[in-house]
Amino acid sequence: MRLETIQRAFASPFGGSEQVVDLLNDRWTISLTLPRGTQENAARNEAFLNALRGQTNTVALYHWVRKQPLGTMRGSPVAGAASIGAGSILIGTPAGSTLLAGDMIGVGGMLLMVREDCVADGVGLVVPLVNRLRVALVGGESVIWDRPTVPFRKVAKPAFQYFFGYAEGVSLDFVEAIG
Repeated sequence: MRLETIQRAFASPFGGSEQVVDLLNDRWTISLTLPRGTQENAARNEAFLNALRGQTNTVALYHWVRKQPLGTMRGSPVAGAASIGAGSILIGTPAGSTLLAGDMIGVGGMLLMVREDCVADGVGLVVPLVNRLRVALVGGESVIWDRPTVPFRKVAKPAFQYFFGYAEGVSLDFVEAIG
């Protein structure tokens, strides 16, 4: 899983100065390979992927390696209000709760990655983010910490190869579907 940042860089041909504009429309992409297996499993995978009908339908995916935060934040945390483009959010959670760099959370239909370790105090947990907010948060929205998902579209056109008694693995690529 990786974050594709959308930005433009402009370099001056005269003074060597440079300007980078962040277009605030980052997207998550996922590349994965289904392992070699039985023809029955491959047929099920093929049916599922074909049911996505190219990019017409979506599938909810999460970071399969980090299904839950390495930090201690659990329970029913809620996010405070935040504006579009914000690089951090405030989460209402008990004092002492933590999130660690690389933890994934979901809020407001977005999949967010924690930029650095943070610890909740009496006010809450101020969470610095790797990706900025694409939508404003009104406050009181649930923070999903257990397998946070967003919809993805299949962009690869996998080819299943069947052999006597088994089927080869197949590589897949997905991109976050931004509604």
